[in-house]
Amino acid sequence: MGAMPSPAQSKLYAGLLPVELSVEALAAHAANLENHRSQNRQPSLAERSSRAVARFLVTFYIGVIATLAWQSYSDAARRFIAGLSPHLGWLAPQASGAQTSPDPIDEITHNVDRIVAASQEQMARSVDQLATSQEQITRTVDQLAASQQQIAREIIKLQAISQYGPYKNSEPPPRPLPASARNAVQRTLQAR
Repeated sequence: MGAMPSPAQSKLYAGLLPVELSVEALAAHAANLENHRSQNRQPSLAERSSRAVARFLVTFYIGVIATLAWQSYSDAARRFIAGLSPHLGWLAPQASGAQTSPDPIDEITHNVDRIVAASQEQMARSVDQLATSQEQITRTVDQLAASQQQIAREIIKLQAISQYGPYKNSEPPPRPLPASARNAVQRTLQAR
């Protein structure tokens, strides 16, 4: 191998050689490469399928946008289209005297408001009942405390009476029965 490449090698290693080509030769070479690639190369299956999917998605999104726009601006669009030609007058929105069906959102909102109001009333009644019950419990506890104090006073009086009872009683204690009477009582009790 020599230091100078052969003409076949120079064409093969044209971009790698330190020898500079002229600008015209580079432009001609680039044009040849582009022509060669575009003429001989067919897009791969992946490229073709991705282009088909992209076309489908663009068409789909245009349809979605058109549908949403029609739903939002259908009356204005119908008036506009009807104004373009007298033959398209049938597309114009028909004037209706009264709305026959209520708006479902308004109906739902009304129902929710009614339910919330009923719930608030029920809660207010429950709070009132709870407050009334609490007042009744407080009164009952106060009555029990008063009754307990009265019972405590009565117990103290009874204890005082029982403590001073034998000294205040002027009657002598009852006498024991004679033995003969005791035996008679025992016999009658045993006979029963």
